[in-house]
Amino acid sequence: MKRKYVQAMMTGMAAMLAVTVPVTTVAAATSEKEQTVYVNADQNGNVEKVIVSNWLKNADKESTVEDNSELNNITNVKGEESYTQGSDGKLMWAADGNDIYYQGETSKELPVSVKMTYFLDGKEISAADLAGKSGKVKIRIDYTNNSSRTAKINGKKETIYTPFMMATGMILPTDTFTNVEVTNGKVISDGNNNIVLGIGFPGLYDSLKLGDLNSFKDKESPDYVEITADVEDFSLALTATVATTGTLKELGLSDIDDLDDLQDSLDKLTESSTALVEGSRALQEGIQELDSSADTFVDGLNSADDGAGQLKDGIDTMNNSKGSLISGIDQLVAGMESLGSGAGSLQSGVKSYTDGTEQLNAGIAQVNSGAKQLNAGISQLNEKKATLTAGVALLSEGGKQLESGAASLQSGLVAYTGGAEQLGAGIHTLYDTMEDKLGNVGELPGAVSGLMDGCKKLSAGAAALQAGADQAAASASKLNDAVTALSGAVTGTKAAVSAAQSAVSAPQVVTDVTKASEAASAEATTKAKEAVAAENEKVNEAASTQATEKQRANVEAALKAAGVDEATRQAVLNNLAGIQVNVGVQTSPEVSVQVDASKVSTSISQETKTTLAGVQENLKKVESGLAGVSMTETEEQMQSLKNGADTVATGTANLAKSAAALGDAVEPLTTFSTMAQTMLGAVNQLKEASDTLTANDTTLNTGAAALAEGTKSLNSGLTTLASGASALSDGVTQLAQGSASLTQGTETLKKGSDTLIANNSTLKDGTAKLVAGSSALIVGGKALQSGGNTLSAGIQKLADGAAQLKSGTSQLADGGKKLKEGTTKLADGSTELADGMEEFDEEGIQKISDLAGDNLTALMDRLDAVTEADKDYTAFDGWKKDADGSVKFIIETAAIK
Repeated sequence: MKRKYVQAMMTGMAAMLAVTVPVTTVAAATSEKEQTVYVNADQNGNVEKVIVSNWLKNADKESTVEDNSELNNITNVKGEESYTQGSDGKLMWAADGNDIYYQGETSKELPVSVKMTYFLDGKEISAADLAGKSGKVKIRIDYTNNSSRTAKINGKKETIYTPFMMATGMILPTDTFTNVEVTNGKVISDGNNNIVLGIGFPGLYDSLKLGDLNSFKDKESPDYVEITADVEDFSLALTATVATTGTLKELGLSDIDDLDDLQDSLDKLTESSTALVEGSRALQEGIQELDSSADTFVDGLNSADDGAGQLKDGIDTMNNSKGSLISGIDQLVAGMESLGSGAGSLQSGVKSYTDGTEQLNAGIAQVNSGAKQLNAGISQLNEKKATLTAGVALLSEGGKQLESGAASLQSGLVAYTGGAEQLGAGIHTLYDTMEDKLGNVGELPGAVSGLMDGCKKLSAGAAALQAGADQAAASASKLNDAVTALSGAVTGTKAAVSAAQSAVSAPQVVTDVTKASEAASAEATTKAKEAVAAENEKVNEAASTQATEKQRANVEAALKAAGVDEATRQAVLNNLAGIQVNVGVQTSPEVSVQVDASKVSTSISQETKTTLAGVQENLKKVESGLAGVSMTETEEQMQSLKNGADTVATGTANLAKSAAALGDAVEPLTTFSTMAQTMLGAVNQLKEASDTLTANDTTLNTGAAALAEGTKSLNSGLTTLASGASALSDGVTQLAQGSASLTQGTETLKKGSDTLIANNSTLKDGTAKLVAGSSALIVGGKALQSGGNTLSAGIQKLADGAAQLKSGTSQLADGGKKLKEGTTKLADGSTELADGMEEFDEEGIQKISDLAGDNLTALMDRLDAVTEADKDYTAFDGWKKDADGSVKFIIETAAIK
């Protein structure tokens, strides 16, 4: 930053030197060594550090380059070339055809020096104390020339100083320094800063003894610079002072050899001064024209600034809207990705759909086939429902017959067991009578006669008993056959009902049947209960009358067989007249008749299923009741009854034979006692047989009652079965109708399913193309998104550039204004310069020209000495005689903050 600051000042100083110092172009020898001495000084100009930078120009591309130097810490600053140094200070660089750039440090005294003095409001002040102060500030810069030699002038030795021209530059900000004025210098303002340039020639005034000339007696030696300004909050950046030789050479004074040449040079100087005056006037006119054109330039800059503002606003609008564009693109890409995902899902869904429709079609085909088979089975069931109904009717009728036979069997067994008990009682009475009467032999003929009559009656009763036993056994056999047939019918009916249940339970059949009317069911149930009660009353009355008569007959027969007289028998029978035998045949009054009203659509109702289930359950109950009827035990009991009757018949026959033998032998009384004992033994056998015969009477009556009750339950179940069979027949009819409708519906469904899967291939191809298109669309969307991001970045850069452009045009516009101010000041300065040049020409150059002949020889000798000193000073460090070169000093003073 510091170096750039110095370069800026050097540029300004060069510009002003170009105006203030006349330049004469001459052919100069190529320098072999160019030297720059950088001096760091404090705020007052005291030297702190000296760095010397040398440039050795290897024009002939030599492999080695020789140089003299007394520097310390020598460093090659641009290359890697090495050197060797001799004891005399000579450097030998291995240049290899290259130029050499090196630098080093030295503590050697400088040929010139700078002194900085500061004043505030007319009083001297130190730099440190001046920082931050405000007021009238004066900065004085004094130049001192420390390089001199001795020369003879008019035979006398005089001190001649090396003719250094020293120029100091500094930048004074306009917001801190105002009303800036310079003695021995110039001020140029760029609007923001005042660039100050002061020039001095320390020692030159003394070397030429210009004070001895009348024209310069009232002139000060130009070896200082003063700057004054009004200051707010004083601060000062570094100052830079350049000291250089060769100024006289540039003016061409080194070529003056005699007075004629001097006159010629003075003439040229006069002409040049006149030309400079004319040029300054021309410069004044040009600057005034520049100042006039600056208005147009400023207007153009303002227009450019306005246009840049509009451009920036437009670009800013575009930049601010790019977010919406990028967001839209992002949403578009997101939508494309969603579309791609949705297309994939759609493709997957379409595949699932087409697979499902194909499976559905296959399933519908199976359903259709099953519906046809179901329809065929239901049709067959419908055809055979009449057979089922007829079988159930026959089964019901057989149940009724079975119930009647069981009731008759029970009634006969009751009568039989009553007669058997009466027979046993008579036999016991006979035995007791015989045992009592046989002891009276006198009464034996009468007793034998009575015994013969009793034996005859007993034989007749035994024959009747044997016939009844045979009839009971035959009835039991028939009953067993009826039970077997009924069981077979139940099994067949169960199979038919199971088939109907399987048919109506097919998954394709939907049941829809309404419930039966409750009023109809209640009425039918009431009538059924009344009919059963009336029938029970009739049966019980007839059975009771029959049992009572049978009991009376059996008692009477036994009394007769026992030889009881008529009066006694009548008395016994009269006592029995008040005894009524009640037969408790009861048909269960808990009769429930169900009346079903069905409504069938294209499927069988749930009620039909329920009815079939009820029928099946009733059949199970009938089957269970039949299983509870043990005809084997009944047949065994009948066989025992038959065997007892046979025993009774055999005993009765033996008794009759014995009675006959007793009658034949009654006359030989000698054998009566033996025969009586034999007869008594036979009666005893008859008594034992009777006891055996009556031992199972209770079991027979209990079995017969259970059989009668079972047949009643069986008949009730068969009645329900017959009702269910009727409902089943109606249901089968409805089932057949629904099955036909179902078959038609599955046919229609099959056709619709075929139509449904007809376009599956086209649908799959379309979704595949949709997926491919969405993938390509996503790729394009990604490219669009990338392009949008690039566009966004470009718009941002464009916006930044527009902002910079606007800032630049604003600065240009501001600079234009300041340029206008500068051109105005430059115009004023050019006028002042033109006026000054006229004064300089009139008061200086023309008077110098007038000095010709007035101590001119001494002046020429001093000028020659000064010119020679200027020519000889070519290096600060490592000077070598007759070597071409140049040197300049840059002295930087520290800043004041």
